[in-house]
Amino acid sequence: MTSGQLRGLIWALSFVLLEAVQAVFFGGVFQSYDSFLVGAAVFGTTAFGTLLWANVFTPSQLQIAWANSSSLLGLNLSTAVVWVSYFYALQLIEPTVAFTIFSGLIPATIVVASIMRVPEASGLRNKVEALGLAIVVAGVVYLAAITLLGRSGFVRGNTIAALIGVVLSVISAISLAFMMIYSQRLDRLGVAPFAQYGLRFPLYVLIALLAVAFGLDDKGGFEPIGLLFIVLVGVAVIAFPVFAMQKAISLMPSLSLAAVTALGPLFVFFLQLMEGRVAYASATMTGLAVYFVGAVLAAYGGNAPSRAGKRKS
Repeated sequence: MTSGQLRGLIWALSFVLLEAVQAVFFGGVFQSYDSFLVGAAVFGTTAFGTLLWANVFTPSQLQIAWANSSSLLGLNLSTAVVWVSYFYALQLIEPTVAFTIFSGLIPATIVVASIMRVPEASGLRNKVEALGLAIVVAGVVYLAAITLLGRSGFVRGNTIAALIGVVLSVISAISLAFMMIYSQRLDRLGVAPFAQYGLRFPLYVLIALLAVAFGLDDKGGFEPIGLLFIVLVGVAVIAFPVFAMQKAISLMPSLSLAAVTALGPLFVFFLQLMEGRVAYASATMTGLAVYFVGAVLAAYGGNAPSRAGKRKS
């Protein structure tokens, strides 16, 4: 391994670890804090900062985004649905299950979008990738089933709560896939990822503030110092992973990167055990093992060198 690849591995592991901390940390926080309040504070702060920077240094990118209002609206709508549904799912079911459903169904949604001829969506490249994705989906279905049957480590309530948590995790994954599609459209037009980060959150922040005003997820009073700490941690585990992933992409092969990021749900599982709020569940570990095998296969198939073959006439 070269020094560059080693640095890439460190950046990739940083990304995976911070993403895992994000899931577990917010899963615990949302038991006692309004998820809309936290989301509005975290994303409102970071989005405002990036928009201010873009307005000063790359105003042409903001002009391009405004000129393509349909894509900008799609980016905002999908982003709002992603975080409203995902943050609420983390309150209801085991963070590992929510995160794995979220992670596993994103590529599946992209494949479906490709079949529906969405230009930005990429289809399956070979049978190995197809098999890997099928195993990933099987792992997701298994984790959803054990959650509904009460075999996972945590459900906040009864079977209805478990069902809502699973459905919201599915919705968040589908929405993120569409967010990626709209983001790619804007990227092709010349709107860089940094500017896009700020552009994707205004609608979510507005919805979150309205939800706070109407008390849709009110948990009672909160300490301002506690909220400030949560916001600071939230900025670290949301904004910095984006930078870490970009660094990893530039330093290591995509197959290696995909294999490392597939470890994400396992990191979440072990971190939630360390946190102690969620009980250990062997059924969850089994589902994660299935998911991991599928994720590695899909990563290998998606990055395997293509072989030129003759077409039959």
